Amino acid sequence: MHRVDINGQVAEPENGLIVGNGDLSVSIYQTADTLVWRFGKNDVWDRRLDLSDCPEAAHIDEITRGIVDEKWASHGYVDGGASAEGHVQDVQRMNELCDGWPAYARRPYPCPKPVGELALHLPIDQRGLQIRQRLTIERGVVDIEMRWQSGAGIDLHCFVSPDPNALVVRWKVIDWTDETATDSRPPVWFTLYRWPDPSIDEFAAQLMMRAMNAHNFRACVESGKATPLPPPAVKDICHRAAIEQAFYPDLEFVRGFRYALVPFTDELRIEPCATYGSGWAALQLLPVSDEIAEGALAVAVPTSTDEGDVEGELSRILSLETGLGDCTRMTAAWEDENRRSAQDFWSRSAMATADPLIENTWYEQLHFRRCAYRDDVIAPGLALPSTVQDYSLWHGDYHTNYNYQQPFWGDYAANHVELGDAFFPGMQHMVDLGRRLAAKYWNCRGTFIQLTGYPFPVEDDPYGTGPLARMAYMTGWVANHYWRRYLYLQDATWLRQTGYPVMRDAALFYTDFLEARDDGKYHAFPSLQGEAFYGGDLARFTDQPQVVRQARYCLMTAIEAAELLDADPGLRSEWRERHDNLVVVDDLEALGLTEEEKRRYLANPPEFQGWDVGPGFPRPGDQSQCLQAEPGGRWGYAGSAQVPWQLLIYLHNRAYDPERDHACLRDLILRLRQPNGSLPAMSQQSHGYIGLYGESLGMIAPLQEMMLQSWDGVIRLFPAWPAAIDAEFQTFRAEGAFLVSAAWKDGQVLSATIASEAGRRCCVERPWDAACCVTDAGGTPVTTTIEPGDRICFATIPGGVYEVRRDS
Repeated sequence: MHRVDINGQVAEPENGLIVGNGDLSVSIYQTADTLVWRFGKNDVWDRRLDLSDCPEAAHIDEITRGIVDEKWASHGYVDGGASAEGHVQDVQRMNELCDGWPAYARRPYPCPKPVGELALHLPIDQRGLQIRQRLTIERGVVDIEMRWQSGAGIDLHCFVSPDPNALVVRWKVIDWTDETATDSRPPVWFTLYRWPDPSIDEFAAQLMMRAMNAHNFRACVESGKATPLPPPAVKDICHRAAIEQAFYPDLEFVRGFRYALVPFTDELRIEPCATYGSGWAALQLLPVSDEIAEGALAVAVPTSTDEGDVEGELSRILSLETGLGDCTRMTAAWEDENRRSAQDFWSRSAMATADPLIENTWYEQLHFRRCAYRDDVIAPGLALPSTVQDYSLWHGDYHTNYNYQQPFWGDYAANHVELGDAFFPGMQHMVDLGRRLAAKYWNCRGTFIQLTGYPFPVEDDPYGTGPLARMAYMTGWVANHYWRRYLYLQDATWLRQTGYPVMRDAALFYTDFLEARDDGKYHAFPSLQGEAFYGGDLARFTDQPQVVRQARYCLMTAIEAAELLDADPGLRSEWRERHDNLVVVDDLEALGLTEEEKRRYLANPPEFQGWDVGPGFPRPGDQSQCLQAEPGGRWGYAGSAQVPWQLLIYLHNRAYDPERDHACLRDLILRLRQPNGSLPAMSQQSHGYIGLYGESLGMIAPLQEMMLQSWDGVIRLFPAWPAAIDAEFQTFRAEGAFLVSAAWKDGQVLSATIASEAGRRCCVERPWDAACCVTDAGGTPVTTTIEPGDRICFATIPGGVYEVRRDS
């Protein structure tokens, strides 16, 4: 079992232990007089997109004119500070297009919202609190022991039910006697509450005081148009006391989204708590008698996305309670379900190394993924739901210049298809909107994936002006995830029904966006890359590597998918003509690449070819900047934001040297790691406590690729693992729908087993200097061929299991 132990109190939700079922997640933290469970749920968003003072969103022809003829320059993402070197036809329009989009830059919503909290009130007349908190990862439970100097104590056991969405807390009072007690009443009582949504002025002021920076909330305050949600209320729902939070109407919920916090318990009585018109809504849960020393409490969170709305889901839960007899039996049944769910999850893959820090990091990040991601609900935005604040930087959105993508990169290789597939439900809203944006603002077929988006329908462009509003690289980057799923699972039915329609429309967008020029080549214009302002010569907007690489790969994979499905022969011809005549941004001959390196370059998804906002890519011997200290030995930015991305780039280019870099990686993790095992993406010093950003969870991807790579169609065993550190992994997934298990000891591969799900041809880079052979499950030798790149290749059958070993 892998555990996270915290001996002491944790003051912020994002640093506390987390339990969850992929939709409902709960962070645990403490104040001076309470132990708090903070609820988060993936669908709880303030969905308002206020376009009331937005100009017409930018059309690509306007951008082209501004770049080519008027030579615009801008200097900010909120106030653009527009200027121009040429004659400007419409100064007001130039300013509108260079300024940030008011619905984004000057409003705090759309944004995810915290759900509420459950607080256990501590007996604060007791002295000398000692608290031990333990997360047992493979069980998905948290156990907390609190002891005071008197000898009295409270033990807690908590988890989130797989179904329904409910937190369960079991509590037990220890040694509360005449000799130890400081009150005649049992020391266990709770308050369940939701606070009123604060004004943006109040929130910005508090952030400024804590972090010395109010970030974009300054502009939200200055707009004078941001309004909080309606206050929560205590209500009777299905004859149960509940706290309800209502939201304003939106396109999906015309009467407004709602959720409720509904307590269940046998040992406590539930009473409304007076809040004196403050806007708070609270229920108190008090022992039914002074003899109560232990019990169980559940808090369910039904929402409008449940079948039958809040009332329908709550009725279902009430019927479960009635059928089982009481809350105690119901929560016991949920614990059995949680145990089975955890066992199933952790049976899908495993790893072990002689380096506990690396091993624990993999398990900890995957645990966070399990708590907050699931394939049948929308995925979170930037931050895990139980850690979001009342308002979020960058709206807590789906940010598609790596932030949204990064946490998903390792899921399929970890053999957690359900986590990888969580990418798609929320993204479908961006794809659907992108089809309208492509036609309306780009004169293109297909779909345009905007830099920012939301996992629900919105009226129009969520980011319609500013220099980042019309960048072309994110479309391909998002489409790559659909192709990646096929490569790992070889599921042609899913590809035809779900994956290919998005890939096709992304390729159609590039087909129409790319422009033919007199040199006979197709060029990418106009589009910035990364994050940049208007200004400079035309080269900054022409054939940027990040754009061209994504366009090339998108066209190539769309062709391959269409051929596999025997679909769209006419489009295939268009795509091939664009692809074959696309401008070259990486001259492979000039770079001196071998034939094998060229093959790997073409197979490599462009986000992992190079630091995409630069012209080149790393070569063997280069060291990732994220693993280097600054001059004088000082480490720089205290965040893991782009670390997984950088590591994958270096791994794919064979520039990661395990003997040189492993110690640096360990040092990086040790510097960043929080008490709960998280690796904050953003510096907490400079940003404040803004939530645990999911992008940091992408760290599992490079850790796995140090042990197993298959991204170019060739399985490589421990390709970047330190010789002196023994390790093994079980059922990691490789492209081609292979499940691979292997062990490493004394600097060499001991054994390797490959299970074939789809019966595809398998190629393995020879793991030993000596000759090797392949046998099937019965020990019968399998015919192999040796191919360039020292690859051993052999045919497989669906369900076949093969052992790769030294030839004795």
